[in-house]
Amino acid sequence: MHNIGTNPSSTIDSWETRIKDASAILNKTPEEVTEILSTLGVEELNGLEMLSDEDVTPFGDLRRAFCEESDVKIAQLRLAIKYLRGPKDADKASETLDPETVYLQHEYGIKGSRKLSDLDPTELIPIYNPAKSSSRVTKTLKRHFGDQAVIAFRPGSQDVAVEETINYITDLEQGYAEEEAIEVDGQLQRLHPVGVIPNEMVDEDPFFEGQPLKRGRSTVNRINWTNVSQDARQFSRLIVERDEIDPNDKLAVRNFMEITEKGVEALRKIYSEVDLVYRELKEENNLPSLKLKLNEIQSGKTQNPFGVPRKY
Repeated sequence: MHNIGTNPSSTIDSWETRIKDASAILNKTPEEVTEILSTLGVEELNGLEMLSDEDVTPFGDLRRAFCEESDVKIAQLRLAIKYLRGPKDADKASETLDPETVYLQHEYGIKGSRKLSDLDPTELIPIYNPAKSSSRVTKTLKRHFGDQAVIAFRPGSQDVAVEETINYITDLEQGYAEEEAIEVDGQLQRLHPVGVIPNEMVDEDPFFEGQPLKRGRSTVNRINWTNVSQDARQFSRLIVERDEIDPNDKLAVRNFMEITEKGVEALRKIYSEVDLVYRELKEENNLPSLKLKLNEIQSGKTQNPFGVPRKY
């Protein structure tokens, strides 16, 4: 039971606080609220300022994103809006006390993100977290390096090799040639672009080949696949491949998802021919994996989620 109408969870105005307090009223997870706001271009980097300014983020835009596209009741949004907007005081509204900002203020006297670009990239590497794609540090490094591979990780992990990465970047600044891999803990480790995590696998959208699901939701049509089993997702991919459903037909997709959430058995009763193909591919261990490598998505490489070509 959400405590609608209670005081905010914290007196500190931050992106996390606003999202958490609003999500309790909107009956959405903080991740879902963040995803909905991202469709309006409101993300953590400048999110506080954008939400606080009604000219930048009008209520009408929020109503469309939350109520019309995400099934939030208008009354819920009206209750949550004061938490999304934050304090009326402009200085408080722009204050972010996340760990990155605390570190930057302590080490370099930087407040917010206004002068982040003035720092040398090597000064940002100690607090760079590749899993936080929307953080100020990640976006600043991304603007500096683009798709250039400069980040090394510790062997067998997703932990940034800070010292080795800083040394490599320093070498580049001194004119040394680019490399594809550098030594970390006695092993050669391939370098990655900013924002890429090595060997991270993500779920593929059953309807759209080569497109990832983000927190279980389609990045193409925002369909939520969280409650759909893996075998039902694989069955759904075969249905799309055989043109049994148009993934761009919103009404058809809505009705289809109600059946899909019940599992493969429910799908088999309707799509008997697809079921035959599904069972044959399952026996051959050749069903679509529906898994993608995140670094290949971000580098624009062609995906082949099936491993070997299928014929049917």
